[in-house]
Amino acid sequence: MEPSFRIAQVEFLLTQYSEATHRSGMRDLALWQSLTTQYYEDPSQWDIIPLVTKEEAFDRMVKDDWHVDMGDKFYGLDYETIDEEVLDYLKRNKLVKDINEIDEPDESND
Repeated sequence: MEPSFRIAQVEFLLTQYSEATHRSGMRDLALWQSLTTQYYEDPSQWDIIPLVTKEEAFDRMVKDDWHVDMGDKFYGLDYETIDEEVLDYLKRNKLVKDINEIDEPDESND
């Protein structure tokens, strides 16, 4: 199969995804790739421990209707910004544990 045929299939699937979810397929693919190639491939490189699967993390992002806002003047995908925002989202929503954070003792048993 020619590359043009394969990329047309990808485009078709992204269009179907966008229509079904009412979200940008390209932007969500960038979120997925950030999870897959950055934070779940080698979490120790980022000093994190995943507390959920990448599928659960992605589904949570979609459920929360969360996306990375590139602003009005930027029309492409800034992968560095996406990666940074994804990591921040994972930490804020306690989907990963930052191994550099000091655990607070549980005072509820006092």
